[in-house]
This record gives sequence, C-alpha cells and structure tokens, in this order.
Amino acid sequence: MENNIPVPDVEQPRQRKTLGAALNRIHVIVILTAIGLAGFLLIMLALLALRSHAESNLQLTARAISYTTEAALVFNDASAAHDSLVFIADRGDFAQAKILTPAGNTFTEWQHPVAGNWDKLGQFVGHLAFPDPVTLPVIHSGSVIGTVWLTGNGTSLLGFLLETVLSLLGCLVLTALVALYFSRRMQKGIVDALGHITRVTHEVSANRSFTLRVPSAPIAELHTLSQDFNSLLTELEAWENHMKNENVSLTKKALHDGLTGLHNRAFFIDTLNQCFNPMRPPLSLALLFIDVDNFKEINDSLGHAAGDRVLMVIGERLSKTLREGDVLARLGGDEFAILLDPMISTAESVAFAERIVEIMKTPVILLNNKTLDVSLSIGIALSPSQANSAKELLEKADEAMYRSKKISGSCWHVSTGMPLTVVTKD
Repeated sequence: MENNIPVPDVEQPRQRKTLGAALNRIHVIVILTAIGLAGFLLIMLALLALRSHAESNLQLTARAISYTTEAALVFNDASAAHDSLVFIADRGDFAQAKILTPAGNTFTEWQHPVAGNWDKLGQFVGHLAFPDPVTLPVIHSGSVIGTVWLTGNGTSLLGFLLETVLSLLGCLVLTALVALYFSRRMQKGIVDALGHITRVTHEVSANRSFTLRVPSAPIAELHTLSQDFNSLLTELEAWENHMKNENVSLTKKALHDGLTGLHNRAFFIDTLNQCFNPMRPPLSLALLFIDVDNFKEINDSLGHAAGDRVLMVIGERLSKTLREGDVLARLGGDEFAILLDPMISTAESVAFAERIVEIMKTPVILLNNKTLDVSLSIGIALSPSQANSAKELLEKADEAMYRSKKISGSCWHVSTGMPLTVVTKD
C-alpha cells in the first residue's frame, strides 16, 4: 500500500517593486486624484455660473416678450403675440414660451422643435438646469393683463458645457503632464542617489570592494547620507587593510622563525608531509639535517647576542645555496634543515652538502667586529631509497647528522649502510 505523503507548497519568492516603480505609482495616483478633484470642482463651478447666467438671460428674454406682446394682449390679437414669440425665439434661447391670460388660459405659445437626439438631450439638460419655469407678469396701466411663461433650453447649455469640459480636460491633461515631468525629475534625483548607494553596498557585500565610493547627490539629505556612507567605506577599507596586514604578519610569524626570517619547524614539517601525500606521485627527495658545532660553547663564552648573530649569518649563507623549489627552515635552537626537491642522486645531494661546508670556511664577523670560525655537521637522507615517510626521512637525516658530529666538525654523512664517508674543513 502506497503512502501518499503531502508535499508542502514551496512559497515562491515575491517579486518586489523597485523604488522607482513605487514612486511612479504614488505620483500618478496623487496627480490624477488632485487633477480629478480640481477638474470636478471647476466643472461644478462652471455649471453654477452658467446656470446663473442662463437664468438671467431667461429673465431678460421674458421681459422682452412682455414688452413686445403687451399691445397684442391689450387688443386681444393672439396672432400678433405669436409672431412676437417667434421673432424673439429666433434670437433668444428658450425651449418653450407661453402667453397666459389673467385667468391662466393660454393666449398663445411657442415650442422649440425637437429634431433629434441632441435636442432631446438638450431638453433633458434643460429640465435638470431649470426645473421651474420663469414667469413674468405683463402690466398695462397698472393692471396685470397677462403672464409670460418660459422654460430654459438645455441645447445651448449642453454645447457650452461640452466646450467647457473639453477645455478643462485639455488644461488638466497639460497640467498633469507638467506635474508628472517635474515629479519624474525629482524622483530621478532620489532614485539615482539611492541606486548608487544600493549598487556600492552590493559590491562591498558581495566582492569586498571597499575602494568604491558613492557620488554626491543633488538632494541635501541624500548627499549627507552619501558622504557618511563614503566615510564608513573609508573606515572599512582602512580596517580591511589593517586586517590583511595583521593576517600577513600573523601568518609570517606562524610559519617563519623570528630571528632568522627562515621558515620554522611547523612549516617545514607540513611541507615534508605534503611530499609524502598518497594522492601525489612519489618524489625523489633529499633532506639535509644541519647542526652548528659547539654552539653551546659560543653562547656560554661570547653571550647570546653572539650566538644569535651566528645563527643569522648561517641562515643567510644557507639561503644563498638554495635552488628553485628547495625549502630551508630553522627547526629550533642551532638546528637547520634543507629539503631538496627534486634530488636525482646521492652524488647530487653530497655536492650540495659540500657547497655548504665550503661557504662556512669564511669566518663569521660578530657585532664587535671580531671573527669566529663556525662549522656545521650535516646529515643526509634520501627518499624513496632510504625512507618512505616524512618521519622516517627526518629520523634518518638526524641520525646521519649525529654520526657526522661524533666524527669531527664541518662534515657531512649520508644515512646508508655504505662505509662512512667524511669531508672535513681544511
């Protein structure tokens, strides 16, 4: 029976918006909201002003009809009153006009013809703008002889409204574009400055590039932030360099002898062990174990300063004998070791030891300008003919060195079963 183990959904990393995109969205929303609200308020104000103006025109039109139809009402001439309405309608702006008798009956009337949807829409707008008709009494000799009744025409009002709306929209679009342009310029200054800081921060974090600097920003706060960030980078760069120097110094101290500047025992043993790494092919090596003859007597009779001077001179002279790839180290006290890599034959290692014996024939000049003859005892061991491990090679060379020391000073001895071979100084 199979077990159906539910696999948990792995939440995908959410795509985050950039600062530029966020600011763009905020700017667009703010601009559209502000301009939309301003446009709405302007349109409402325009409508109110237009309605007030149209209502005043209706009052003037009603007064003009009252003057022109007064005589027709006096003489009860409905045809003349209708002609007056038509004459004024051609020059006025109203939807319907009536002349009422004092009893409220219609004496004559005129109505704007409805030719299409535009006129219907105009009538609808007229009803919204002028819900109540305009009335004006017709007075003759102090008596009311009739009433002028008018309703507003929304067609012209609608046309004017559309022109106003289009003009406002054009102005608002132009205003939006100008506002967006300046907001983009301001946004660019902010985003570019923060972008420089972000890129430098990433490079410092990812690649330790403490030499990078953030350029100055046009905005005061961002400029201060950039300068402070650069100051921090300067401190980090100085600290990084200090740490590198400290690491180099500590590494040198850990792997080098403080007196002679040569490699120390730890480095030498590690290097020797690497030569016998099973992952590497076998190498032909020679190890020279070197000891200073009668060094204790030098220290006791001449002092430790003279002994240190002898060790330093020996280190300098041994360094001059090295080939590329050879390793020289001070193992401690008056003991030195040289790893010859590669070493093809015993004769080649013996010739190397003879050169060391030769250079030590020159007396050592001490700090007080006195001279001192110094000799060395050298033991030679080879691999793989005599040893198959670092420890064994070191023991063989040490054993050969002690055999040289027991025989005489300033000589070498090879750790083999062959008869003892000795070279002494003149």
